[in-house]
Amino acid sequence: MAALAKFRPVDSGQHDKDELREIVRERSFRFGRYTLSSGIESDIYFNMKPTMMVARGAQLAALEFLKIAEQVKAEYVGGLEMGAVPVIGSMAAVSSVMNKPINTIFVRKAPKSHGTMDVIEGLGPKEDLEGKVVLIVDDVATSGKSILKAIEEVRRVGGIVRDAACLVDRDEGATALLAQHGVTLHSVLHASEFVERH
Repeated sequence: MAALAKFRPVDSGQHDKDELREIVRERSFRFGRYTLSSGIESDIYFNMKPTMMVARGAQLAALEFLKIAEQVKAEYVGGLEMGAVPVIGSMAAVSSVMNKPINTIFVRKAPKSHGTMDVIEGLGPKEDLEGKVVLIVDDVATSGKSILKAIEEVRRVGGIVRDAACLVDRDEGATALLAQHGVTLHSVLHASEFVERH
């Protein structure tokens, strides 16, 4: 139980965001030449898995998203595989420890080829998203197309999506694209915070 006592409240302050930024800088941010999932080339890259899957990074990322979920009164949090999966798992666990439980789901890029052939995973047999407010999250937002795919699937089954969130916003079109679909993007960090300006 001693370890659980170290969890900070959901309204943790700027110190936690600063610490998360440094974990991202150390574990997830790279200079080089990379082709992004959007197909464009970039000289900076964020692989957020090493941040979201180290214990402290997982906790801090979950706390930042939980703050947003609370602000927008989300009943569920979800996102597209694989980018959202590590952090939504952390969110469910951390929210339970904090006695503010929120359930999570993820959206498959393609239907499962066997069994129930579900596209949306995480719901129990008597559970659905009809009329539920869902916050869609992703690790990195570039064009916003991955987030939009998750939004469309959740809306298709009756979920209400007005807000999305990302850990790092590359500021390359996601905000504008999602706004066209009635969704506000909340960004924890921005790519510009990691690039020195000369």
